[in-house]
Amino acid sequence: MIGIFNDIIINGVRVFRPSDTPIAREDVYAGEYTTCTGRTIADRIGWKYSDVSLQWDTLTDTMLSALINLSGAFNITFTDFDGTHTEAVIRDEFTNTPTRMTNPQGNAVWRNVGIKIRFLNVHTD
Repeated sequence: MIGIFNDIIINGVRVFRPSDTPIAREDVYAGEYTTCTGRTIADRIGWKYSDVSLQWDTLTDTMLSALINLSGAFNITFTDFDGTHTEAVIRDEFTNTPTRMTNPQGNAVWRNVGIKIRFLNVHTD
């Protein structure tokens, strides 16, 4: 993808868009109960973005530092075909251990970076 789809913003820091970022929606249910016949019933109260693992082939020092320093709730801004969205998330864990290397231009970069994030907001529209 090109243009506005190339970056995301994590807690105010512009970061390369992760490779293969499948940000999808899922329904949120409440008031779940089981009837005497064993049928489970629940009320759909809205939707939220599904928890996702973000994977990068390469990040700069500044971008990796932004990910390492995340704590508590923070914002992620991304653009998809529905527009630009800012969502509250929390970092769950690092899924890969970053490896430092020097790129062909002589700059230090980090390879094989991965984190899991959990989206917090439930939308009713």
